[in-house]
Amino acid sequence: MADSGGDVDPARRPVRSWSPPQALLSAVAFLLLRSPAVTTGAPTPWGGPAVSAHRNQYAPGGPAPLRRGAADRFRFGRFFAPSAVASAFDGVRRRPGSFRPHRGRDGRAGSVCSTRLGGDWVLGESEQVLPSCTCGAVLRAYLDADLNRRWCADRVLDMTITQARRASAGGELRYRQDMVLRSQRVLASTTGVMAYSHSIAVDAIGRGDYCALVEIDPDVPGTERRPFDSLSVYVSLTQEGPDVRVYAAGVMEVNRKVVPNLIVFDASGIAGDQAGKGTLWLSAHFKQKAAAAVGARGRWTPGGLFRRG
Repeated sequence: MADSGGDVDPARRPVRSWSPPQALLSAVAFLLLRSPAVTTGAPTPWGGPAVSAHRNQYAPGGPAPLRRGAADRFRFGRFFAPSAVASAFDGVRRRPGSFRPHRGRDGRAGSVCSTRLGGDWVLGESEQVLPSCTCGAVLRAYLDADLNRRWCADRVLDMTITQARRASAGGELRYRQDMVLRSQRVLASTTGVMAYSHSIAVDAIGRGDYCALVEIDPDVPGTERRPFDSLSVYVSLTQEGPDVRVYAAGVMEVNRKVVPNLIVFDASGIAGDQAGKGTLWLSAHFKQKAAAAVGARGRWTPGGLFRRG
């Protein structure tokens, strides 16, 4: 797998007399070591979870700006930095104060934003900071079906997450998330149980960051009634000292069989708001882990003896 470090110092090599072809090959190899090359379908170089691809740094540029009334043409792309992705939405968000704080009774917390995009389309975003953890640990939690069921028990009946190489994605490794959602009340009606699947591409960036692209899996049949007819979600995990910053953004087409559009009330905003909060359980989970670690340090002396109080 390509690395960005360039471990070999040419100045320390023995002096040799190289022919022009040898010198050319050596120069090409040196440039490849330092290039932002993409390596596909392997564990990350630092022992993290398996990924679809690894790039030594974020790709330059970013997605084309999202346009109101043309959300169906928006594409997140791959390998873009979270700041570049977020800036693609500057033209459609309400200003000022588009993001607002959210705090749940179970400890989940962050900032969320929901923006109607015209027609049946909506943008949901969230940002949170997870204490005392690594991006690899956060990614493992995000892809843990048991943790998802535990923290989202009010909405999720069942979930499985598996990984396999997808022929439709050129043999690239993808995660598949199969979900069965509880029936939800929307205004005066209920949705019924809903089932569908996501395809998740996970990309590693540099030596510890990740970004994921989540889409409805077209190869897996689901129920006709599901929250969204079309869904594309970007999730980035960025290490900031001992903490991890998580930014998530989803561009979604609501299913009008589930999310009604009445003359005086459009529930798409609620759908976008709920989708934007979809990853905030991670903040509560890692706050609990951090608190448990502090408590454990307080209960044990260096010699391993229990200390009262």
